[in-house]
Amino acid sequence: MRHTRRWRAWAGRAALGLTVGAVGVGAALAQTPRVQTPGGPAQPAAGPAEARPDPASPVAYIYGNVPVTRQEYGEYLMARAGTDKLETFLNKMVIEAECRRLGVTVTETELVAALNLDMAGISVDKKQFIEQVLPKYGTTLYGFMEDVVRPRLLLTKLLAGQVEVTADEVNKQFEREYGEKRKVQIIMWPGGDELKAIMAVWAKIRDNAAEFDSAATAQANPSLGMAKGIIKPMGRHTHAKDPEVEKAAFQLKPGEVSPVIATSQGYVVMKLLAVVPPAKVDRAAVEPALRRQAFDEKLTEAIPEKFNELKKRADPSMLYKGPDKWRTPDAVVTTAPPAAPAAMPGGPVQQAGAAAPKK
Repeated sequence: MRHTRRWRAWAGRAALGLTVGAVGVGAALAQTPRVQTPGGPAQPAAGPAEARPDPASPVAYIYGNVPVTRQEYGEYLMARAGTDKLETFLNKMVIEAECRRLGVTVTETELVAALNLDMAGISVDKKQFIEQVLPKYGTTLYGFMEDVVRPRLLLTKLLAGQVEVTADEVNKQFEREYGEKRKVQIIMWPGGDELKAIMAVWAKIRDNAAEFDSAATAQANPSLGMAKGIIKPMGRHTHAKDPEVEKAAFQLKPGEVSPVIATSQGYVVMKLLAVVPPAKVDRAAVEPALRRQAFDEKLTEAIPEKFNELKKRADPSMLYKGPDKWRTPDAVVTTAPPAAPAAMPGGPVQQAGAAAPKK
């Protein structure tokens, strides 16, 4: 449970653009992140004295001896990656610049340990993780390690000592995991659906179990429909975006149907199927795990706040707007027509508009 939440939290951060694209290209390869020093101009961030690759160095050869340079390959990738990768690349540089300034690093051992924890959280091995999970998020193992895991660990270290867990938060974790729960069956309508029509359906299903089951199976959400609207038992303190759903669930009696509830995702009606009694566990035995879980959740909330603070201070400004050609469907190609090809040995070249040579 704890690891699954961490994975979902990462997925959420990825969607928000806190993860970073894996393309480091062109002139960016030759630049060092810069940080502002008090009372003076921006200086290169502290870091290991390692040689930067020369943009003119070859990454491949054609015809045996014609080099294809890093700069050329970089320009190729920039044109195809667009500006979304530039923004996430800047995010990565902002985090790393601050960490160099403060001497914060992560080791390869820490990176591997974090990877193993993420894989354990969704019960997959490394092969499944690489071949099945990462492609769903449009990344590779390299991209995940360097653009997700490393920034996450760096930000975690920057927050050292700033995230603390209270006794009340541990109590809430215990109640959420092991306290009384509600097994409910829900029907959800998208926000665009007409409320009047939903109320007409509600009038039919609130006192008719067969009608409720039929509506739950036919609902718009295919996952909920396949499960007949039955979801995992709901505990208290679920961190839900719509707390009124949890509140309503704990007010129902078995067999009762809730009123229509407006939520951020649409309208919801639920029926209480059963009250699940508290689990019998040794509180002392599970408390360390509960405390770690509470810490992870607070850390998940603190990381975006810390990143936004760093980004505001760095004030990144994107100059690259993407390639001029094909920027819109009706883009006009303004380049000059190609020059006539040079004559090849063994025969003349026909010029545009010229008559074909007579035989």
